[in-house]
This record gives sequence, structure tokens and C-alpha cells, in this order.
Amino acid sequence: MPSPTDLNTDESELWNAFRAGDDIAFGKIARQYYRSLFSYGVKFSRDREFVKDCIQDLFLELWAKRETIGDTGFVKFYLLKSLRRKIHRESLKQPWLSDEDDMDFESENLGENSIEQQIIEIETNEAMLKMLNQQINLLTKRQQEIIYLRFFENLDNESIAQVMSISKQSVANLLYRTIQELKDKL
Repeated sequence: MPSPTDLNTDESELWNAFRAGDDIAFGKIARQYYRSLFSYGVKFSRDREFVKDCIQDLFLELWAKRETIGDTGFVKFYLLKSLRRKIHRESLKQPWLSDEDDMDFESENLGENSIEQQIIEIETNEAMLKMLNQQINLLTKRQQEIIYLRFFENLDNESIAQVMSISKQSVANLLYRTIQELKDKL
């Protein structure tokens, strides 16, 4: 199994190949991160087509600007941060998008287990998941976002800080307060 350093090296090499104009590397990046980008994007807008359009536009812009884009060893959070900014900018241009549109934080991405495991999990945890989802839906958008990035995208505090454009300490504080708030309510 490759070490995290190897994964970052592979990511970095793939990114550099894309920046050099390798369309196959670009396709690999798009395929590898599309699902994560889409799952993250629908947290900001319930309009799935809008999110797909933003992702497509993001990749088109990346390809067009590939020669001027900087190097990164962390492609995933670079793309997440870029998508976050893209959705925000595009939503400001669209009068039909509501600022009140809360993040759609569903439990659909909790894992991909066998059918038997899913049935057992549903039967034993249905009430707890329902209560947890209700409590998550009561959190602020920022709290929902940090929970999503930490527990569904498995980003560390430093990566979350870069995606959300806040300090690492702010991430730690917000994550701690959010988890405490959920614990208290549950």
C-alpha cells in the first residue's frame, strides 16, 4: 500500500503533467476528483445541474489557464477550494439562487457497504442517524461545511483551513465547538 507521501508525489506528478498540457493527466484528475467535488458542491446548492455546470466550468478554466497555474502537492483541496469560490461567484450572478438555500446535508455518503451490512446498519442505527442528521441540519452553514470536510472528505485541519480560507486555529476551534454542540444535543 502506498504511503501518503507516495500519494502526494503521484498527485504532484499528475498535476505537473496536466500543467504541461497532458490531456490524459487532465482527464485522470477530472475522473479522480469529480465525485468528491460534486458531493462537496451540493452542500452549497441543491441545484445539482448548477453544481455540475460549476464543476465543468472549473475544469474548463483550469485547462485554459494550465500554463499559469501554480504547483501543488495537494490537488484535492486545491480543487475543493476552487470549486467553493466558483460556486460562490456564480451564485452571486444568478438571481434565481437563494442565499437562504441551506446546505443539503444528507446521510447518503456515509459509506459503501455490502447490502447485508447496510440493512443491519439501517436497522440498528436508523433512529440515531435520523437524530444526527436533524442536529446537523440545525447547525450553521459553516459548521455543516466543516463537518463535511473533516468527516466525509477526511481532510486534516490544515487542508480545511486552506479550503475555507481561515486559519488552522479557527478550524480547530470551530470543529471543537461544533462537535461539542452535537454531543450536547445528542
